[in-house]
Amino acid sequence: MAAHSYILWDFDGTLGHRTGMWSGTLLEVLQSHGLAGPLTIDQFRPYVVTGFRWHNAHVLHRACPPDEWWSELEPMFARAFREAAGLPEAQAARLAKEVRGRYALATQWRLFPDVRESLAVLSGAGWGHVLLSNHVPELREILRSLGIEERFGSIFNSAETGVEKPHAEAFENVRRALPPGARLWMVGDNIAADVRGAEAVGIPAILVRKPHPSAKRYAEDLRGVAAHLREE
Repeated sequence: MAAHSYILWDFDGTLGHRTGMWSGTLLEVLQSHGLAGPLTIDQFRPYVVTGFRWHNAHVLHRACPPDEWWSELEPMFARAFREAAGLPEAQAARLAKEVRGRYALATQWRLFPDVRESLAVLSGAGWGHVLLSNHVPELREILRSLGIEERFGSIFNSAETGVEKPHAEAFENVRRALPPGARLWMVGDNIAADVRGAEAVGIPAILVRKPHPSAKRYAEDLRGVAAHLREE
């Protein structure tokens, strides 16, 4: 193995997941006010399939404070509350501001059961761990609550850098921060953002959890990652 070998990990869908994700969070906000009625998660999904910075990853966004990052999303959340729940504009706008605190609740985040063991085994084999994620500004707090923040030598979060995968600069930011000539692999569950993005800049990638016919390397779970890492 090269003296400096690192795995670039995606977080959401690869290492951890949140109950209900974005549409579920919107529903939770309404439930906390007794406003959900018969609404379901499915009724909110159409409102969160676009509108996040990572849906325009070809654009290099400006890094900004967390409050500003979230304020960009509030019109999208307010629209969902107006159109899916039929709330008046002023009330929808107020509730949109509650999505931030609700989404980042530590009690709603879980690690996949293979994560702790896999990170430890790969560390023991000489691999360093770097997190490269399109995520919210509170990602570090979420990692801390899950007890894995210390596993990562570096954390590159799009909400902090302003650069989203699969933009080449997201991967080059990592490459520049690591020792010259370091051996790098990307592991993630998204064929476009994680796999194609990494391979476009010469970083081999392993797709996990979500099979795709175009993936050169696939592992059903993280326990299968090590076999692919031995390829080179």
